[in-house]
Amino acid sequence: MKNVFYFLLLLLPIGWYGCRDRSVPYPPQLYRAERWAEVCPDSALVCLDSLAASLPHLPEEARMYCYLLRIKAEDKLYILHTSDSLINSIVRFYEHWGDDHRLVEALYYQGSVYRDCNDFPRAIRAYRRAAEMEYDHDTLNGRIYGQLAVLYAYQGAYDASMEALRQALICHLKCGNDRGVAFCWRDMARIFDRKNNQLDSADVYYQKAYTLMQQKGFSWMAYDVLAEWADFCHENGKEEQAKDMAYEVLVHRSSSLAASTLAKYYQRANRLDSAEYYSLEVLKDKDVYYRRTAYEVLENISLAQGNPEKARFYGDCYRMLSDSISRMTRTEAIVNMNYEAKKSRPMWQHNVLAGTLLVLVIGMVLMVQFIRNRRKERQSDRENICPVNDAFKHFLTVSRSSELTDEYWSQLTEAINNVYPDFISGLYQYYPKLSLHELHVCLLFKIGISRTQMAELLNRSVSSISNTLSRLYTKITGEKGSVQKMTDFLNKLV
Repeated sequence: MKNVFYFLLLLLPIGWYGCRDRSVPYPPQLYRAERWAEVCPDSALVCLDSLAASLPHLPEEARMYCYLLRIKAEDKLYILHTSDSLINSIVRFYEHWGDDHRLVEALYYQGSVYRDCNDFPRAIRAYRRAAEMEYDHDTLNGRIYGQLAVLYAYQGAYDASMEALRQALICHLKCGNDRGVAFCWRDMARIFDRKNNQLDSADVYYQKAYTLMQQKGFSWMAYDVLAEWADFCHENGKEEQAKDMAYEVLVHRSSSLAASTLAKYYQRANRLDSAEYYSLEVLKDKDVYYRRTAYEVLENISLAQGNPEKARFYGDCYRMLSDSISRMTRTEAIVNMNYEAKKSRPMWQHNVLAGTLLVLVIGMVLMVQFIRNRRKERQSDRENICPVNDAFKHFLTVSRSSELTDEYWSQLTEAINNVYPDFISGLYQYYPKLSLHELHVCLLFKIGISRTQMAELLNRSVSSISNTLSRLYTKITGEKGSVQKMTDFLNKLV
């Protein structure tokens, strides 16, 4: 009896340790960042920036949550993640801390980091691990399965993608997330389309997604789906229906995809003036896929009009964009669907797989080197097609703002003026007090430099670049600015 008493006494501190309140009080800025991260990530980053000086003095849990919120806000602002070291530290911390909700969220953003780094096998493993925790948070679970569906589809594993979409749909239905449900239906339509033998199902799910978005008042997203549905109909022989849908989209909003559908429709109908008009509308967009289609249509129009010189120019532009798209290939094979079974393979199978992977990697390296050599041989011809190339090369070779001389900026300004004659003058017309830094940010955006690269080139933080863009929109229009609004504005300036 005495032994039992001592044993129970020994268990008391252990029980106290396991049941203690592990919450840590946060500074007010961190609570504000937590509130803003979901709905206004720009504001969340401002709150987190204000904590930078005091961060080393905060408890470890508060620091880790601060880091997690930053990754979350940047992910929602579509700022690409470039390193996995920080998110891996966060995941390891929450594994030991014992907060399942934070761990699931950390695993979700670990998957997002690996996705941005094009490490799809690790991204899938992170998302699957988050999903297998079965945490009672349907909104987050819906996002997890949605990301899994995208990655599986990207690698051609359509059955796995469809299963993930069904799981995501269940989660969105449980928490009443109508937007998530509509996007699941749209993504199911895409999978049915890619499988080629289920086109009727694709048509049905596009209709379900579009109808639900209209019913719930998500008009902007509804017309995105309608534009995609119109392109699907055109590619599958329903040309008149596709034309009517595309016009319906353009009545309510601008859409490069709808314009591209009309360009293809009118080219096939031999109404070349209309086809050319909509192709030139598409070229105002930066999306390389839409632009490639537009150049292909314009090349065919020029050939039909007996203008071989113009056709050659458009054909060269089409081939350049095709080369760019071909470089956007995935770098890894699909992860085994049941990766637990992989652990039970005999050692000789692992060795064979490792050897095969090594051969593939060597082959890829040799292929990349071959492509680079061929590309160098054709570089001079391409520079004649895109006048921005000469100036753009300088911005690819430097790493600090001090290396960007006035001569570089002058060359870039001249090149952009040649390609977009009204871009710089338009900026000053809208806002005559445009600062040199603001001009440089706009010029770099126009040649496709990301905000992360801009931050390195201009010796600023990424959030500073984002603030510059959003504030400039406010200065120009007098309305509340955001990065998306300003980039849309810059895209329209040509």
